[in-house]
Amino acid sequence: MTSAALTPHPPDRAQSWATADPDIRSYVSAAVGLFTDELGDGVAGVVLHGSLAAGCFYRAKADLDLLVVVADPIEPTSRARLSRGLAQLAGTRPILGDLEVSAITAAAAATFRHPSPYELHYSAAWRDAVLEGRVDVAAQQVDGDLAGHVVVSRARGVALLGPPPVELFGAVPLEAFRDSVGADLAWTLSDDHLLESPYYGVLNVARTLRADAVGIERAVAEGTSKEEGALWALANLPEPRRGVVAQALACYRSGRPVSEAERPTDGHDWDPAALRAFRDDARDALAGWVSP
Repeated sequence: MTSAALTPHPPDRAQSWATADPDIRSYVSAAVGLFTDELGDGVAGVVLHGSLAAGCFYRAKADLDLLVVVADPIEPTSRARLSRGLAQLAGTRPILGDLEVSAITAAAAATFRHPSPYELHYSAAWRDAVLEGRVDVAAQQVDGDLAGHVVVSRARGVALLGPPPVELFGAVPLEAFRDSVGADLAWTLSDDHLLESPYYGVLNVARTLRADAVGIERAVAEGTSKEEGALWALANLPEPRRGVVAQALACYRSGRPVSEAERPTDGHDWDPAALRAFRDDARDALAGWVSP
């Protein structure tokens, strides 16, 4: 393989929900329809968040993120049907990325607590377990990542059904947001994990570096995207650390198709020494974000 700096990265078209390709809009709408068909008026709202809501969706590698708010707890039989429906729908998806969907009750959404309880979760990591019946749909569980999802939903989410996100979701305490980000960051910055998934890891670190620089209150209010974090890093980090950020951003925007196995690295080699130096500097800069 050639190095990432030499690999062509033809830029794709950045998409928002308003400008999304018809097959993307149709696929997301089908996912929403699973919930309305199953729960009817029990669906209080559906919010699109993530890159497609922020206007920086590049279809070669991006996922599709939804938060569903339901009026009442979902019965286990409905949870099972919905989970299986989402997993089966994934077989028809028009892109490599998959849906990431969480459903929470209106009460949990209105008065946020961390980690937040949820009614249902689906993502690519759960697909096989759902289809094989290995998910305990009756279990009551919590998810620390929901703090981050609700923050970006309040800041930039698109209401696909129901009221605006700020009317569905209560404010997330700043420390809950910090803890949610820090848990993911701790894994990325430990050992050589950044070398395993440099494309995602570098962008996530860059986004957190920006949040640390501008202040957590502003970061929560703005709901910074990975692309915006990378652009901030390119303008503000020391020159020796900008190379891996530029590489990650080029991969993020690339329209070149990749396989599932190639997705973490964009299918090419990275500079291990540059990644480790970036990781080490980020560890020092973001020590306050990572739980001891």
